[in-house]
Amino acid sequence: MLPWSKFRSKSTLDHRHFADSSQLANGASPLLPCLEDNLQQIRVQFGQSPDITIRQFEVGATFTPVAVIYTDGIIDKDLVNTFILHSLMIDSEREDFERLSKEKGIFEFIRTNALTVGEVKVVDNWNGVILSILSGDTVILLDDNTHAMVCGTRGGEMRGVTEPTSQVVIRGPKDGFNESIGTNVALVRRRIRSSNLWLEPMKIGTVTQTDVAFMYIKGIANDKIVEEVRYRLQQINFDSILESGYIEQLIQDKTYTFFQP
Repeated sequence: MLPWSKFRSKSTLDHRHFADSSQLANGASPLLPCLEDNLQQIRVQFGQSPDITIRQFEVGATFTPVAVIYTDGIIDKDLVNTFILHSLMIDSEREDFERLSKEKGIFEFIRTNALTVGEVKVVDNWNGVILSILSGDTVILLDDNTHAMVCGTRGGEMRGVTEPTSQVVIRGPKDGFNESIGTNVALVRRRIRSSNLWLEPMKIGTVTQTDVAFMYIKGIANDKIVEEVRYRLQQINFDSILESGYIEQLIQDKTYTFFQP
């Protein structure tokens, strides 16, 4: 295998100034063309946190440098190992991989043909990359490319669906919401099997970037109320959203109370 350094594109950043350039990883700043610069920026952004895993390797006859980045503990390792790493590192030895990657371009070929994971999207800015890593998705970066692939690999240990302890019911179902928004949405979907059950996701909390979603039945819910709920959620400007009680207080109308300022 040929040395890595022969295939590195020219660095666009002076590594001595990475500590002062962490603002690059905020907002819609574009990715850099040099893979090593992008990886160094990720290390700086996360403060060298050990749970941020960066796996580097090369693919194809051209030995194109590739990096896979994810957060350990909140990803499904089987998905990452079997459907991403195996597909890129082992299947890339096939002859058709070389031929098709030359025809389509290696980035586009990997996105459309090489990955066997179900959910794949493309992002081109630091905000999308950082949020994806923190959300349990896996990010794939290639050298000499300013786009990244994001694969849906959310998983890890989480609490199962059990009977709620705060609102015990005598009759009816015994399952209750837990801390996983995906599980909670699925519980509602199982009860209401209607295509008119609409879901609108968003992120709230400038620091926590908490996944929040509200659901309503189109045609039954009052459109003005739905619009008002959407507006109030979008107007929340708060550092951290840790549970639903925060949302409840932040969107409700002010009421008369002895403790009101």
